[in-house]
Amino acid sequence: MKFETFGEGQDLLFLMGWGNKLDGDNERWFVDRLVEAGYRVHAGQLPTNISDFEAQYLAPTREYRDEHALQLAPVLSHSTGGLVAASLRPKAAIYMSPWWGFYGGKLRKTQLRIVAALPTDRRLLPIDFGREELGSLVTEAQWQDLPSKVSPSFIREIRDAQASMPEISADARVFCSLADTVVGLQAIGSRVEPTQVTLYDGKHELFSSAGREDNTEAVVDALDEIA
Repeated sequence: MKFETFGEGQDLLFLMGWGNKLDGDNERWFVDRLVEAGYRVHAGQLPTNISDFEAQYLAPTREYRDEHALQLAPVLSHSTGGLVAASLRPKAAIYMSPWWGFYGGKLRKTQLRIVAALPTDRRLLPIDFGREELGSLVTEAQWQDLPSKVSPSFIREIRDAQASMPEISADARVFCSLADTVVGLQAIGSRVEPTQVTLYDGKHELFSSAGREDNTEAVVDALDEIA
């Protein structure tokens, strides 16, 4: 895990998604908007290949949170970061396109189970989504910078973490798009009430979608309500 702090103001822990980078153009644009809104953003970048969810994702995040006295700070997360954030059991949380289930999980259940059983952390499996599924503002250079494969151990650890997720707080908010084909929307709908969900126009990455100005404003408004 890599962490970097931006701005001054109220503390906010922001856990990014798989492949997001602290110096990524769209990620930094989003962080800058949070800073302008008055937050001191503690942004966390996740490794893209793991063999132990607890040791490589959750423990470093928990350690950073505790070292910086962020136990009561609101937690904002995106995609894989939303899976990590849920395991922290935050008191105030906003999840953007959280990866709580695989897209097409029911149809791919057997396939995913077989893949996850392979005892290796080598990157063997091509990712199964394209650039356009992330958002219209993702450039070709940004897309090429993403890993093209993941490992069976990564799939296994994500599946296990999804299966053992704690309950989501009734006060949590979720932002997602019905056009998202990267994460499983059914897993979101089964864990939160409809009143907790705000839909936005765009694809998987809210901050990489054409309507990100308005969408980000809505996220900031929600943060101000729960912080």
